[in-house]
Amino acid sequence: MTGISRALVLVFAFLLFLTCTAGCTFPRVQDTHNTTAVIKSYNAWASSQGNFSHETEGTVSVIGRHIQEYNAEIVKERPDYSLLHANLVQDRQLIDTWRTRLNSLSAATGQFEQETSTLVFDNASAGHTTGRTLAQLTQHMKIYTVNMGNAQQHLIEYVENAEAYIGPGDPDYWDETYRQNAMLAKDDALKALTDSDTELEAIHAQALQLESYQ
Repeated sequence: MTGISRALVLVFAFLLFLTCTAGCTFPRVQDTHNTTAVIKSYNAWASSQGNFSHETEGTVSVIGRHIQEYNAEIVKERPDYSLLHANLVQDRQLIDTWRTRLNSLSAATGQFEQETSTLVFDNASAGHTTGRTLAQLTQHMKIYTVNMGNAQQHLIEYVENAEAYIGPGDPDYWDETYRQNAMLAKDDALKALTDSDTELEAIHAQALQLESYQ
């Protein structure tokens, strides 16, 4: 699971938008209240996403290292079961933290949509519609959140199957199906993280587009 996700790097570039003032990054709307509402809600979402990325970066790194150790141990004549079980227990704990942060991000996404979807913009005559761009941004936020939830679920599946594989404690009784399912779940998690990268790039592009409407 090494080299897993650009999303954990892209977020830092994305967060650069947070430091600008209303006139710097956000679309000209009918009144100052609307501009302030967009900024406040956008900052709240980006802050939550930044916290989430910080947590998941550590989780992905640790689980990736554990997977390498797992694959190295299970081919040994005498695997270190205490190490394998301890790693999987830690993996579960990290995934639980992932779930907590994901819930916070989901709430921030819902709040962003609630606070911005009814705002009225006055720039359609300029050849673009800020409201449409804002709606697209919200949609990408939702998809990003779903993809990261999918990644978390696949990691749970990995842990469950990895535990089941070594459960008998004797390689002669190991069920190869569990090992195969564990590796498939790991690959699915990687795919979900890659999809999340794509959505984060789209979010960044939409933010740039909003900026260009000034």
